[in-house]
Amino acid sequence: MTEEVVPAATPLEEVLADAWGTVLGIEPISRHDRFAELGGTSLAAEKVLVLLRRRLAVDLGAEVLVGQPTLAEIAARIETTQRTRFTRHTPAHRRLTSPGTVTSTVHCFAGAGAGSVSFLGLASMADPGCAVIAYQAHGLESRAVPSWTVRSHARRHLKSLLREQPQGPYTLLGHSFGGHIATGVAQLLAGQGRTVERLLLLDTVLKSIDSASVADYRQASSTASPPPLSQRLRTHLRVATAGVVRYSPPVQQTIFWEQGIRVQNRHRPAPLPPYARVLVSDENAEQAARWAGGLAIPEQVHRISGTHLSILSDPAALAQVWSALTPAQPSPSKDMP
Repeated sequence: MTEEVVPAATPLEEVLADAWGTVLGIEPISRHDRFAELGGTSLAAEKVLVLLRRRLAVDLGAEVLVGQPTLAEIAARIETTQRTRFTRHTPAHRRLTSPGTVTSTVHCFAGAGAGSVSFLGLASMADPGCAVIAYQAHGLESRAVPSWTVRSHARRHLKSLLREQPQGPYTLLGHSFGGHIATGVAQLLAGQGRTVERLLLLDTVLKSIDSASVADYRQASSTASPPPLSQRLRTHLRVATAGVVRYSPPVQQTIFWEQGIRVQNRHRPAPLPPYARVLVSDENAEQAARWAGGLAIPEQVHRISGTHLSILSDPAALAQVWSALTPAQPSPSKDMP
């Protein structure tokens, strides 16, 4: 560690410093610090990468740490990589499992502001022969006009899904806001006469009737003071230009989270089909009653241990997810309510 602690100079550096501090248990972190010199091991590095993929919604590999760069140098590498990716036409989906003979496929839809890499933990526990394909918002990583309705999300992703898997049956999973998108894709597939075998909504949140936003589903957040007018106006401008104007990774993630929340606030979910299941985390336990109150029957709603985000990386929670995706079940149905 250098003698002088020079604080992070950009939002991205702040995210990096926070991730290092969380994993290493050290603070403050200087922008001139090097991970290995702070005692960072290969295991700690992997934990940091998991945190950064979640907070930045970008695909980061261990190569960003090659050569023992300083925190500031790592931030510069990430900025350069994301700037290049944004100007290229890259698909809004990626296969997270290794190529090979495919006997089954799971299509995963990320939540608001989340990248397809949020499902890497799930993919790491896939059985041999199972392909895991993950989808994220258009414009999040590569320049594109974003979708402003759940149906638009679903229609755009459906084209990619059918290229990846032309024939069913189909297994769909959505985390958080992605659960509504997965449901929309299931509706479109069923409308084409295709068989959907399984639809799993992983901690997808419903807003209460008296709430203005799905982001207010916890009382603590709904009673918080609104941000200053200047900040709200800046957010509106950034959301309006989402996907067209490139921002630094942490700002980009925040913009698409806000944009996804706005889309979800206008969405009116329909009752779930018989082959759907909802897993509700400990953090959002009250959501079980909301789902079972009309959009699903109680037998379709189950609890999963962990928080809203930890269930995407905790091995025990992921094992429960895989169990919910592949249970013994009756013949698939094509009918959507």
